[in-house]
Amino acid sequence: MVLTHSLPPKRPSTYTGYTGRFPRLLAVLSPSMIATLGCLALGACTPAASSPGTGTGGAAGSLAAGSGGAPGSGGAPGSGGAGTGGAASGGRGNTGGSTSTGGAASGGSPGTGGGTGTGGAGTGGNGGGNTGSGGAGGGAKDGGADALPDAAGGSSGSPAAALDKFRFECPCKPAAADHTSDGNCNVLPETDRQTVVKTMGGDPGTVYDVTLRVRGLTEPNTYKSGTLQGQRFYIGGTTNTPGYTSYMMTVADPAQHFFFNYNATTGHTHFLLDYMVTVKIRGGSKVTFDVDGDGSMVDGHQVSNADHLVVPDVPPAPNWYDGQFVQLDVVSAVAAP
Repeated sequence: MVLTHSLPPKRPSTYTGYTGRFPRLLAVLSPSMIATLGCLALGACTPAASSPGTGTGGAAGSLAAGSGGAPGSGGAPGSGGAGTGGAASGGRGNTGGSTSTGGAASGGSPGTGGGTGTGGAGTGGNGGGNTGSGGAGGGAKDGGADALPDAAGGSSGSPAAALDKFRFECPCKPAAADHTSDGNCNVLPETDRQTVVKTMGGDPGTVYDVTLRVRGLTEPNTYKSGTLQGQRFYIGGTTNTPGYTSYMMTVADPAQHFFFNYNATTGHTHFLLDYMVTVKIRGGSKVTFDVDGDGSMVDGHQVSNADHLVVPDVPPAPNWYDGQFVQLDVVSAVAAP
């Protein structure tokens, strides 16, 4: 016996898709909205990874204003980093460095854009730049304006600096008629009698040994009641022939005076000076220079440089000087033992 079961005939396959309300809803949604709904349904939505590209970081900080520190990473990957600068935070939803945003706040921890460099004007882009600059601000240490050197030090200079390059000058009147046949020349009254006062520097509690180099061109004078040192330098005393020009320096403390143009005799002659001497001068003391200041006669004339002698390496060398002069150069000034 054969059992048979008759089934109803199958309906022809004519399905073309769901025709309810859901397709109509999909038709009015944008692709991005559809993607979002799908993302939510799957529970897998995550922020887009920040691009590791270089952020703009606003205007690059120049050295004058601070580049924000040595180039470094822009913070953790995807963070704005110090280089993100800008008015807004440097990365999408991320802070601009390990402790601060990359915008108006400081540019992140030191090494990632400058410990103190503030953000630049622009935004940092979606991702922190790997080596973005820190913005317009920045401290001196981290790439900002260089620290000014300490100006308090300065150069102390020699205690005898006020005496260095002091020069007695006694020019002849320039006219030919003022140069006489006896080897003299006429001079102005302010040349014939001069006084100049200088002040020694240094510590008033210290007496200094000041070494001077004496160079020049003068006529002779004789001096007495003092001590001759070397060929031309005379310590103390007074002039012995007042009709000739004397060149004298007087130190207030320790009190002493000196002459620079000693000669055993006088006459219408002239000679070059070049020698060194050491004198004692207390710090803060007055030092007075005189032409014809110690008994010499003011007579309106002096011995001229008729032989056109030139003092080597002293102005107006290589030209000759029409007249007489004595120049003092300070070689050293040290505390006396």
